[in-house]
Amino acid sequence: MDETLLTERLEQAQREIAALTEDKQRLEREVAKLRGLLRLRQQDAMSSKLKDALRE
Repeated sequence: MDETLLTERLEQAQREIAALTEDKQRLEREVAKLRGLLRLRQQDAMSSKLKDALRE
């Protein structure tokens, strides 16, 4: 293969890796945010159950 072609393919692969790395970081942040929201909802649900039990 021609050296120029190999260089172009390498640069394209590096750009793709950079884009995928950014996507991965964005998704990791989104997952962390959603896990936090889920924890809050679970605490609210437990608090509601506890409040209901204490009322009885």
